[in-house]
Amino acid sequence: MTDRQRQLLGIGAAAIGVALIFIGALFAHFTGLPETNNLGVEIYSFMPRGWGWQLLGQVVAVTGSQIALAGVAIGFLWKRDLTWARATIGAFLFTAEMLILFGIVPNQWLTLAQTTWQWTPQKIFITLPSWLTLNNEVSISYSALKDIVSGTYAAVLLGAIAITMVRWQDYQKEAAAKAKETQVSIYGRPLRAPGEQS
Repeated sequence: MTDRQRQLLGIGAAAIGVALIFIGALFAHFTGLPETNNLGVEIYSFMPRGWGWQLLGQVVAVTGSQIALAGVAIGFLWKRDLTWARATIGAFLFTAEMLILFGIVPNQWLTLAQTTWQWTPQKIFITLPSWLTLNNEVSISYSALKDIVSGTYAAVLLGAIAITMVRWQDYQKEAAAKAKETQVSIYGRPLRAPGEQS
């Protein structure tokens, strides 16, 4: 794939991602509205309602954000020499990705669990058998389950990001070493920096 094709692919993916963000956000907004306004008049009767439809719109918007960020990365950063401008774009993309993964997604999960599903400490998810708890009554509430899901998500994601970054650095080092090994002149002789001894 040529540099121009890669750039066009990236721009196309970014445009599709932005369109999906727009469509998903609008769908989530309108499906989350009440069926009537303050005067009791029915509004947007053609739109489905309910938390499931709203969640679907949010998933579409988040998917669009991932496609858009990947498109920008492919179009402007992938297999290109790193400059200050490209490093700035990369830092922006990484920061935006972390805001989505560690900010928006957990916030929407907590909003769904606390307000829509009403996972409160009063609602019991499971009561452990007494033979496991020395004849004591131990219950896990839906509120605790909500926090367990949120904490597990953050811990797994943080570990996955750390592993990915370490592997990416190893890949970059290997690519740099391979490029250094293969630098030869048009006559097949190894190239040397000015002043370097043979």
